[in-house]
Amino acid sequence: MTLKSKLLLPLTALGGMLILSGCGQTGPLPTFGKAITPEWIKADFDGQAGDEYIATSNLEDVVFNARGEVIGWYIKSYAGTPFIKKKADGTYDFSALKEQKGVVNMVGQTGVQGPTADAFPPDRRAFALKGGPLDPAQSAETTTPTLSTDLPNNTQTAVFKYTQGGANVTKTVTLHPRNFKIDLKTDITGGPDRVNMLFPGLGRADNPEVKAYQVGGTDLVSVKGSGSANVQNIQYAALQEKPNQAAHALIVRPQTGTTVNATLTGGTQGLISAELPASSNLQVYGGKNELVHLYQSGYTELPGLFQPNFFGQISLWIVKLMEFLYKIIGNWGLVIVALTILLRLVMWPLMQAQGRTTARMNIMQPKIKEIQEKYKDRKDMESQRAMQAEMQQLYKDHNFNPAGCFSTFLPFPVLIALWSTIRNFEFDKGFLWLPDLAIPDPFYILALIYLVVNIGQLYVMTRKNPDMFRQQAFMYVIFLWFALTFPAGVTIYTILSTLIGIGQQILINRQVEHETASLVTTVEKAAPRPTSNKAAKVIDAPKKENKQG
Repeated sequence: MTLKSKLLLPLTALGGMLILSGCGQTGPLPTFGKAITPEWIKADFDGQAGDEYIATSNLEDVVFNARGEVIGWYIKSYAGTPFIKKKADGTYDFSALKEQKGVVNMVGQTGVQGPTADAFPPDRRAFALKGGPLDPAQSAETTTPTLSTDLPNNTQTAVFKYTQGGANVTKTVTLHPRNFKIDLKTDITGGPDRVNMLFPGLGRADNPEVKAYQVGGTDLVSVKGSGSANVQNIQYAALQEKPNQAAHALIVRPQTGTTVNATLTGGTQGLISAELPASSNLQVYGGKNELVHLYQSGYTELPGLFQPNFFGQISLWIVKLMEFLYKIIGNWGLVIVALTILLRLVMWPLMQAQGRTTARMNIMQPKIKEIQEKYKDRKDMESQRAMQAEMQQLYKDHNFNPAGCFSTFLPFPVLIALWSTIRNFEFDKGFLWLPDLAIPDPFYILALIYLVVNIGQLYVMTRKNPDMFRQQAFMYVIFLWFALTFPAGVTIYTILSTLIGIGQQILINRQVEHETASLVTTVEKAAPRPTSNKAAKVIDAPKKENKQG
């Protein structure tokens, strides 16, 4: 077996993990021993006069000014990433957010506006109001908002009030720390009957799709690239990037009693301008454009919003199975345990075939090396054919089918979908010492267990081939980084699945060793008896003499 084939499985696993992680920067490691507790932070964020109000949580950091306009909307690729650092003097370091180190501001961003533009321009502020005397570019008289956090009910609420040109505005913003939904209620008195609320996005100059669906309509209205469109009485309007683990979505969904007309603007300056009544009630989704989050937030039911691919269909099945198990078990940690065991049982026959292939290859490895060593200096065609013939006979003697190696890849669609599902699933409780299954283990205990278990699995799989163990062991040290940054639920699944795999491989090794011993005995008995090298003695028949009469 060549070095390339020896490293095929761990390299494939590494590639899969990179795909799942979006191949992007994970951001800072979780602070040891600490998890992010959702809270409001009052501090100067933009460097201008007055304070801003930052709602921080495991999923996002959202920065509001005193008018309730969002000037910074930072979605975390990895839940629990601590982008905000609290200093010893009680002040905060926001440099990771403002400089967008491993995170993107969905709304105001200099990369979209140009290098000399305002970092938080008035026309790129979400929830900003325009109409009559209301103008985000003009000054207003503001008051200190009322802030509250209710973790048992999963809410962070702020009530913003300001006056501009005689119009009094009250915005009640309720965030839900365990998902990306925001409830937004607006009341305007002394102003116009209808105003425009801005929803810019998506913070990347990559031309997001801007679309809307009319209440009772049959066709999706979509704008991509330059251009605009008007949609009356929307069921929803959305800005979406192409779906992946790092993609964003901003979705506006009017609630009962609120009629909204939307103007959609495409291109890098993507914008939804929502015309709504002076008293309005909206639900806004601002977060990952990813199936599991959208499903848990109740958005996959909206027509034309999201079409899951093959892996997405598997993910939906897994999510629904998890929800079913939770109704029975009532604990998300135990749900992951039950789900892992259930799926391993379903895939047992397939993993059995893969494990037998691995075990037989390990047993044959010394003899394969002998054959390769025998022919290493003989490169002529006849010698190469002879080597291949000996290899084929070895495979035959050990009942080994090289095509069985491909069974390694057959479980990958399910495993990738399962990994992605658990990674993006939002749990409402912790498990054992873990404060939240959706964030990495803040004590790094799972990461250490993960490393030990995987090294143990590698030993069981390569115990008869120390060279292969040494060649592959370093890959699992690299995997340790993922264990430190992936949600605890993902790591629990990986550890338990690996432990089951170790047990299965031990059983397979014993079976294969017994079968191989029997096969070798059979081959030795059936081997042809060697012929003697001595020349055969030839006895001539006596010649008859011809008698003449």
